[in-house]
Amino acid sequence: MWEELENALAWYAAAPARWLGSARQDLGAAAEWLWIVLQGDFAEEQSTAQVVTGTVISMIPIADQLCDVRDLVANCRKINADSSNHWAWIALVLTLIGLFPVLGSLAKGCCKILFAYGRKFAVRSGAALKVEGFWDASRPFVEAGIGKLNQHLQTPVVRSSLRALNILNPYQWLAGKLREVIAQLKVAELTRVFDELIDTLRQLLDLVRRWGSAAMASRAGQLLESVLNVRRMANQKLEGLLGPVRDWLERLARRLDIEADMNYRAQVNARNHHGTPRLQAEDDALEFERNKPEWVDKTGKLIHREMAKTPSKPGWPDISGTAPKPLENAFKTFKKASPVTLQPGERLYRVVAPNSFDNSICWMREAEFLALSGRDDWRRRFAVWRYWNRNGEYVVYTVPPGKGLNAWEGPAASQKLEEASPYVLEGGALQIVLDPRQLQPEHLSRRRPTQWGYSDFPGESDEFLGLPKLTNHIDGRNLPPDSKLDL
Repeated sequence: MWEELENALAWYAAAPARWLGSARQDLGAAAEWLWIVLQGDFAEEQSTAQVVTGTVISMIPIADQLCDVRDLVANCRKINADSSNHWAWIALVLTLIGLFPVLGSLAKGCCKILFAYGRKFAVRSGAALKVEGFWDASRPFVEAGIGKLNQHLQTPVVRSSLRALNILNPYQWLAGKLREVIAQLKVAELTRVFDELIDTLRQLLDLVRRWGSAAMASRAGQLLESVLNVRRMANQKLEGLLGPVRDWLERLARRLDIEADMNYRAQVNARNHHGTPRLQAEDDALEFERNKPEWVDKTGKLIHREMAKTPSKPGWPDISGTAPKPLENAFKTFKKASPVTLQPGERLYRVVAPNSFDNSICWMREAEFLALSGRDDWRRRFAVWRYWNRNGEYVVYTVPPGKGLNAWEGPAASQKLEEASPYVLEGGALQIVLDPRQLQPEHLSRRRPTQWGYSDFPGESDEFLGLPKLTNHIDGRNLPPDSKLDL
């Protein structure tokens, strides 16, 4: 065991000269070496390169335990300095959840990178910052962690492990692991892991007491007591932080879902939706002549005529004829439009086809979506031609905390299939048009089925589109300017 411990210590700090000069016989030098390693502080001394190195050493006996104990000691030092600082407690939670058995060694190494960056943010945050804003405030740290995770996944040892475990999409796999952690996130599980770490710390400090000086033994006792002091407060302090941490983990899992979609778009043994021929207005007209559906009228009358003049207001999206795509001429989709500010927490819905983008301009409020009786109602009231949107799925965007989201809202204008065509869609439902460049992708939900199917006409088979994969598609051209998504 001593040889394993010596090798493990070497990962963190060079051996003292007295240890080398004594031909590895001076146990006092060994105690000093172990003591120095246990005092390491992840938040203030560990570089980003060391964070990645730490995930590799998790496969080395004892080294992984040393890493975990170092992090625990650093957490407890912060908490004992100010036990009222909720961010110090959140940093402790992120340390402990990284040790949940459900992760396994490979996922633990990957998640430790993400948790380390979350801890760095927590440790550097002022007590005045509310924990409810954890995700939005920590986004730059999260993105830095994603970048470091990408590097880690490219290392030969990790790639070899992924192949051996037949993990084809590591981001999707990690998102699933995070959701397993969320399901187990309870105070009892956190304190169980805490107690296991304390047992490991006791064993290591026993070596320091046996091999070191009396002064070092005294300091070892003080260190253990400081950790036990935090443990005595843990049950009460951790309970109120589970909600914010759970929300942070859910959003982190969602962020990994997006990374998975961006990096692994191909689907094995499935039809390529992007390769499906794009429908045209004449395709719809031909189908209408064969069997006119309920959602279209053959009257040529536009009940809700489009706006004659473009609305404008400083700070709101430009939807005029000279606006940049995809907002160019968006005013023509309205009968009338008013500027609105969508408040944080508001849930917006967008019906999408398998090959359309999640982050586009047309949305509706939750009440409008829930009031829809089905596909026919949606096509008629929101005036959506089949060749524009094949439907079948939907995505939800939750307006993030902050100043809200400026958008245009009003009744949808009636639509003619073509200028000389008698086929029209009624319109009239309240629609929302926004600038997709203001959408933060991590606040988009996973795709869900509408349960309307993908077909609009008798004899048209859903099989034409293949089995639904419910895969998110993000248009990289419409990302926020500060987005760090690697497209």
